[in-house]
Amino acid sequence: MLLSIRARLTLYFTILFGGMVVGLAVASYLLFSHDTYSKLDSALRIAVSTTASLGEHEMNESSTKTSGEAELQSVLLEKHNTPLPDTQILVLEGNRQVAYKPDELPTTPDLPKLPFERLKRAVNLQGLRIAHRTLDAPKFHAHYQIYGAKPLAPVLAELATARDILLILVPLGLGLAALAGYLLARKSLSPLRELTATIAATTSADLTARVNSINSQDEIGALAKQFNRLLDRLESAFTSQRRFMADASHELRTPVSVALSATQVTSRDPHRTVGDCDEALEVIEHQMLRLRRIVDDMLFLSQTDVASPRKEDSEVFLDDAVSEASRSAGALARAKQQNLLLDELPEARCVGDQDLLTRAVLILLDNAIKFTPPAGEIGIRLQRRADFWVCSVTDSGAGISETAQPHIFERFFRGDNTAGQNSSGAGLGLAIARSIVESHRGKIRLVSSRPGSTTFEIAIPAFDARTKLPVQKSFAVRM
Repeated sequence: MLLSIRARLTLYFTILFGGMVVGLAVASYLLFSHDTYSKLDSALRIAVSTTASLGEHEMNESSTKTSGEAELQSVLLEKHNTPLPDTQILVLEGNRQVAYKPDELPTTPDLPKLPFERLKRAVNLQGLRIAHRTLDAPKFHAHYQIYGAKPLAPVLAELATARDILLILVPLGLGLAALAGYLLARKSLSPLRELTATIAATTSADLTARVNSINSQDEIGALAKQFNRLLDRLESAFTSQRRFMADASHELRTPVSVALSATQVTSRDPHRTVGDCDEALEVIEHQMLRLRRIVDDMLFLSQTDVASPRKEDSEVFLDDAVSEASRSAGALARAKQQNLLLDELPEARCVGDQDLLTRAVLILLDNAIKFTPPAGEIGIRLQRRADFWVCSVTDSGAGISETAQPHIFERFFRGDNTAGQNSSGAGLGLAIARSIVESHRGKIRLVSSRPGSTTFEIAIPAFDARTKLPVQKSFAVRM
């Protein structure tokens, strides 16, 4: 069974903190045990050292070995209950008992009753902690073994109390760790709950919900910020799509309505002539051609929304694209008695698709011709500017109003017809040109526009020996 993130965080925190608590408890117990036994051993070492000092003094002061041993026994008994009342002292020479001081504790065994062979090797023996030292009496050529013993019961009682305390504190610490882990996980994951609620409330009809990030510096805050940005992009995309569909419906409805009206009027006229039918067919053909252009442009733009336009990337010459576009636009300019002025074109090497570049330049020329009055002038110039080849198109039309300039590259946007020309375009040309130029890693912009002069520029990166042809990653169908 999969646990929730909150449960897993609580479990991880409990295991981590619990391991620290258990480790600290074990370390504390070991240190306390070592310290307790160290104090006991230190007291025993003092006892046997004191006994050795007393024995050495008495042996040096006595004239005979027997009298010295008797004095040592007497001194030990005199010291009974004063310096080390709970310590047994046993002095042996070989297996012979020389002196003995009991501890008056009825619960502990007497040292003389313990096996002498085990005393030399044992540290703990029958509830006693034992220390050992050798005493030499060169005066009498004697060697004595001094044993000190203290009961282990008090030490074991202290250790048992410490264990009981730890057995209470460790589960309590684990419980507090689990509670702290739960509260920490709950507080840390609260933005995720808000994010989940926001996602549940987000639909295609309502993209206005946003996550209120409390701390934008941590990872969850960064996630909430990125999610809000995603919603912003989705809302913008849905808004653009709705506007696109509304504008597309409006643009498509006009040629369809005109063609349908021409068909219905002609077919229902009982006195129609062949000339009327030919005129209706001409109207229908004109509207169908217009409809096809709109559909082709819409298809092109819809594909650029998914991927860049499919290009045949290779080394091309922008001057050839400009020259070809100028020749195509020349007939339209002559029909309006306009002067198309083409400056001398330098050799402009770049990387891209020459057909698409020609189309982008032709869109600018077509707009210039469309909004320039008869006898006006349209100028075309190509020049190198830093790492770009820049093609500029300037016309002498009425210009673009300041309110319309920020929107001229939007789809289906058509500004005020200040030139008095009746444009049949759908407002998709500049959007297509921008898509083509940007797919070539270039830029298109309106440089300036005022009555009598409007200039557009297309900037395409120049090609040199160090330029690498890009790898084609687009899968859109070429128009």
